[in-house]
Amino acid sequence: MKNVKLPLVIFLYVITFVVSGCNSMIRNNTPAQFPQNGSETYTIAMSVNPNGTHLIPNSCSAHIVIDGETHRMDKNSDFEYSYNYARSAGQHRVNYYYEIDYKRKVNSSVREKSQRSKLYGLTIVNRYVIGFESNRGVPGSKGTLLGRSFERGDYVEIGGVPCETTFVSPNSLSFVVPILGHGNRHHARLVSDNGDIGLGFFHVDRVSFHSNLSSISLEPGEKQVFVVSINFDAPREGIEIDVTTNIPDSIIMKDIFIPAGARSTSVVIQGGIAGSGMLYLAAAGFEELKIPVEVISSNEGTNATIDDDVGDD
Repeated sequence: MKNVKLPLVIFLYVITFVVSGCNSMIRNNTPAQFPQNGSETYTIAMSVNPNGTHLIPNSCSAHIVIDGETHRMDKNSDFEYSYNYARSAGQHRVNYYYEIDYKRKVNSSVREKSQRSKLYGLTIVNRYVIGFESNRGVPGSKGTLLGRSFERGDYVEIGGVPCETTFVSPNSLSFVVPILGHGNRHHARLVSDNGDIGLGFFHVDRVSFHSNLSSISLEPGEKQVFVVSINFDAPREGIEIDVTTNIPDSIIMKDIFIPAGARSTSVVIQGGIAGSGMLYLAAAGFEELKIPVEVISSNEGTNATIDDDVGDD
């Protein structure tokens, strides 16, 4: 006779049938989800189906294993068992399975048997989000998220950027609107170890730079202090400002960067060769700032020496 090799799919089906057959005596009567209650106690129930096993009456006992811990179940009737699970603080999901021990009569002998169920999951639904007090804001402004059962460590994310979030209470989170570019409407969500929750869209308005100079007029070699400010504290990563001009040979200055927590920064701008044009300041989430610039030659300025060490006060 030739050896017959079963296909893998058929083999797995046979194994599954055997395993499910072993567990067919145990029926889980517990829903997958429970709404939170004030006593924080939830009844997990199961029943045993003798299923023609010649089970000896009153010989069956049941245990439940919750997250690795074994507990004896109460017997409610001949084949009904339950266990009152007291939820641990902050725990929203548990995994569990059942074990039963029983005796069955086989011919004239009595045999002790045991069975184990498959693994089940139980989720306690006690968290929900009411929504933002306002789903619109400018970068640096504070927003509030209202809901239930927030925990320390939960945070708001807007446009894929984690917001600086403060736990106020289980019903309220405060967050700082981040600086975002590429459009004003951004997907928002609550990020939590207990599962993320979508928050819809949040509208982030663009903001403006401010400067101490509405226009700049210099002679070649002349210096001026140029201050750039914003209306909120710069985020942890600071704000790098992209500075461009259409008269690059007429303006000499260093890069502009507003450090974390600051609201302004200053650089020294120095005149180069004569010319007139514009200075452009841009950054993600900000309206572009345009400042007219002119460098005017004079008898003294024509012979002036341009200082290579621009930026030192």
